Order: sequence, then structure tokens, then C-alpha cells
Amino acid sequence: MSEGRNSDSSLLGVITIWGEPVFLLIITPSPVTHMYMVCLDSKVSAFMDNLVVIQILLIIPISIPFFYWLQMKILRQEIGITDDSKMSESEIIVILPMKNEEKNVERKISSVIPEILSYDSANLIVADSNSTDGTFELARSFLESSELDENRWDIVNFSKPGKNVALNGVIGGNDSEIVVISDADANVSTGWLGIVRSRLDDEEIGVVSGIENVSKSGIGSFSSYYRRKSNHLRIIESEIDSTPVLEGSLLAWRRSALEGFRFSEKFNADDAQLCLSTIRRGYRAIVDSRITFEDFELRGRTFSESIRRAQGLSIALIKSADLAIVGGRKKARRAVFNAIALYVFFPWAALFFTINSIIALYISQGISNSWESYSVISIFLILLTPQGRSLAIGTIISNVAHVQAIIGKRYNKWEPVR
Repeated sequence: MSEGRNSDSSLLGVITIWGEPVFLLIITPSPVTHMYMVCLDSKVSAFMDNLVVIQILLIIPISIPFFYWLQMKILRQEIGITDDSKMSESEIIVILPMKNEEKNVERKISSVIPEILSYDSANLIVADSNSTDGTFELARSFLESSELDENRWDIVNFSKPGKNVALNGVIGGNDSEIVVISDADANVSTGWLGIVRSRLDDEEIGVVSGIENVSKSGIGSFSSYYRRKSNHLRIIESEIDSTPVLEGSLLAWRRSALEGFRFSEKFNADDAQLCLSTIRRGYRAIVDSRITFEDFELRGRTFSESIRRAQGLSIALIKSADLAIVGGRKKARRAVFNAIALYVFFPWAALFFTINSIIALYISQGISNSWESYSVISIFLILLTPQGRSLAIGTIISNVAHVQAIIGKRYNKWEPVR
């Protein structure tokens, strides 16, 4: 900064950056000016102190999922598998909800029929949500020519839109003890029905699901990284007691454990609704790694599908936040608490951590040996890694899903992307 004096004894200063003049600073060395500068400096200092406090507070929700992950690896247990040959012959109903599934209807039913034929107590219902592409007719034609006796299958059409509307309609009109629902685009590994029966024979277990086969799903780097970590965590949580996050590609539950249960038709996430309701009633909600599935087209989720799922899961978790403290299964509280921290609070904490760091760095006017510099550098280094970029994408998806929920954009009306 170059300096000089003018006629009224004011101090002239030219502020330069890299040798280029930016603006002229005129400072009159008077008591008033001095007091103003001291006051300004104190306000900036106080503001920076506030940013430090905010940064420390934001680290808490950010760190919870990481410490939880380490804890789960330490507490991992082995599960006990029941012999399928000793299972009781409970009535089973397999429900296939469909809407405009012309592409998947035949191959989905074809993959399910061998499982049903293995058990005389199993029946099939296709729940058609008012399809306009001939799904209803294709399903009927295929089933009529199949090996499955006509008294063991049915097709029901629902004029009111919504997956949960169709599911509630079928569940309300059927009294089978074991209820199974499976998405039309999910290609489930063979033998899944026997595994479901064996796990549900345990009176403590209320609902069973599986895991996505990442090696066959053809999904991108973000989804692949997230799914691998998620699968691993859900398996560990299930081995300990319960997981609050299931996969809707296949869900099976005991009616006696969830007597009178119906899906909320005001929002989506049938898997999260079922899972958290099971825990609330004191039963275990688990995944079994022997049950795997992938998309028939080996297609990963689109960005819009990820937002839809994130919104439904977040709403379900918020509505069941009390399960992290009281009620339900005591051993599942830690898993519910982590899910709320990860899917509800972490995305916003990460966003505000980044914004807070940038603001602090801007005020401090450059990289230096300070917390704001280290914060920005750490964010940059994290984003250089594939895992860090996946984490950033997941954060964006959750934030967008939350904003849409706040402004009233919901996904309770079912529009599958095929």
C-alpha cells in the first residue's frame, strides 16, 4: 500500500493486489476514526468467533456417522440361520405392485412362479395401479398359460393412483400370515422364498429384506460406492438386532407381528414405513445377505429416483424419531439414531460446514495457518477422492429432496421410471 498526505493532513492509502491498484483508502487520524476502526475490528473478531463456534457445532452431526461405522465393525456378530426344512406351513401371499410395466410384467411373473410352486401354501396377486400400457392384460394372459393353478393367482386393478394405495387394497382383502411384496423391475436371486420363511419363523423377526447385488447392477460410481457401504452396514445392524433402512425390491413380513398395519398414502417409502413400524412394535427388521437382487436391465437409479427415495426415507425417519430414544427395540435405538443423523442432519451440516468455511476464509483474506484455511483445504482434498465426490453427490440429493418436501413437492403418486 502506497501512502501520502493531503492538505487537511488525512492519510491517503492505495490498496493494491498483486501490484494493481484496487481502491483508495482515506483515513483521517482523528479520535472518531480511530474509535470506528477499533469498533469495526472488534465486530469482525466477534463475527469470526461466532463462525468458529458454528464450525465446531457442525462437526458433531458430521462425525456421528463415521464413529457409528467404526463402532459397528467392532460390535459385529454372527447370525443364526434356521433350517428351512423345519418351517411351519404358514399361508403366503406374494404381491407384485405394477404400473405401466409392459417391459417387466412377463419376466417378473416368470421369475416368481418357480418360488411359489415350491410351496403349496403360497399364492400370487398382481396389484395393477391403473396401467395404461396393457400391463393388466399381459399379466392375465401370461398367468393363464403358466403352470400356476388359476385358483392360486389373481390380478386386481386400482383406479386410484399410488403404490401404497394398491398395496393397502390387497393387504386389506387378504389374511395370509406371511406377506411378500416385490418390485416389478427387481430380479431376485433364486431360493428367496425359502429364506424368507426360515427367517420369519423366528418370532422376534417381523420383517425381512435383502441387499442389492452391486456387482451386477451396472450402477455408476456414486451408487456403487454408496450401495456397497450401505449393504455392509445393514448386514451388521441386522446381525446385532435391527436395521432402520430396508430395500423395497423385496419385503416380507409376518401379519401377526404387524396386525392392522397399513402404508401411509401421503408419502412414498413403503420399505421405510414397514421397517420402522416393525421396530416400533418391538420386532426385528433385518436384511439377509443370501437374498440379492438387481434391476432386470442392470440399470442404476436415476437422479430423480434417488431424490424420491431420499425424501421418503427422510420423512419416515423424522416421523419415527422417537424410536431413537424411547419405545420399540432398545438394541435398535442406536441404528435409528444414526440413520436420522446420516440422512436428515448430515447433508445440511456438510452444506453449512462448507459455506461457513468459505465465508471465514473470505473474511480472513487468504490462505494462512488458521482453522478456516484448514477447513477449506480438507473439503478440497475430500472432493479429490471418488468417495468424497460420492459423498458430495449424496449430500446434494438429500438436500434437494428435503427442500422439495418443505415446499410441498411429494412423491406419493407412483410414476415408475423405466
